[in-house]
Amino acid sequence: MPKGKQPTGDSGLSGQEPDDSILSLLPPEGAQGDRSVRQIAVDRVSVNAQQPRLALPPLAIDELTASIREHGVLQPIIVRPTAPGSYEIVAGERRWRAVLSLGLPMIPAIVEAMSDEIALEVAIIENLQREDLSPLDEAAIFARMTSELGYSIRKLAERIGKDKGYVENRLRLMHAPADIRALVAERSDTISHAYELMKISDPSRRGELAGQVKRGELSLARLAANASAPISAQAAAIAKASDSALTNARDNLAGSIDALAAVLHEIDQPEAGAPLSETDRANMAKWLLIARNKLDNLAAILRQKSE
Repeated sequence: MPKGKQPTGDSGLSGQEPDDSILSLLPPEGAQGDRSVRQIAVDRVSVNAQQPRLALPPLAIDELTASIREHGVLQPIIVRPTAPGSYEIVAGERRWRAVLSLGLPMIPAIVEAMSDEIALEVAIIENLQREDLSPLDEAAIFARMTSELGYSIRKLAERIGKDKGYVENRLRLMHAPADIRALVAERSDTISHAYELMKISDPSRRGELAGQVKRGELSLARLAANASAPISAQAAAIAKASDSALTNARDNLAGSIDALAAVLHEIDQPEAGAPLSETDRANMAKWLLIARNKLDNLAAILRQKSE
């Protein structure tokens, strides 16, 4: 490698250790071992089908393989043991696949025992660090972090070093109409246009404007002016019906919460029989935490719409 030039990206050449933000998710060093880098046999490693894997362009895979062929794997993958001598990838699947394609017998790895939840979080954070993430990829990752890992929008924003508005806008893409998602998928530079298009409830009007944005015929300023123009009577009727549905859903949710509170109160009464087990209590607490974060995130979206 030329002197002074440090490779970057996911080529596995950015140093001898994984990113600090990934290592910070693992148990304290010493809890499971010394966390030293070791060489393990490639054929003793398997992938985890439950972990998030974002599509990588063929050109990027070719560049990764070529880089490892020339320089080797300098950044270890992270694995967890599944059986004596067998391991499951937590972070670094693309490096492992490149090494496999090159026919190399060994790969540097950090072996760490961890729970399914921590393994998922490490895998998600690793994907989030990719430089080639599209806005839709980010939206999908943020959605998993809030729904499956219980992150609030504030905690998620702190974790990735962004403001809350950035996270909220990406999460809005998860519920965007198909034509808007298709626009962003084809042209990620239209993300600001997409947020303006999401203000338009009339599908035909939105589709027409999206087409103009896609062809480069509509600036962001002109689109914003179109989005704020008065809506048609038909669109107004749709909006009114949506408001009614939202009100009904809110009332139903309030009733469900009251019923849940009553059940929890009765369960722990002495005359009610055996109380909840510690495992049931822990699972219920986790479920309520995730539900609360979902409500917080929904409230943030509703506040943004009202503004």
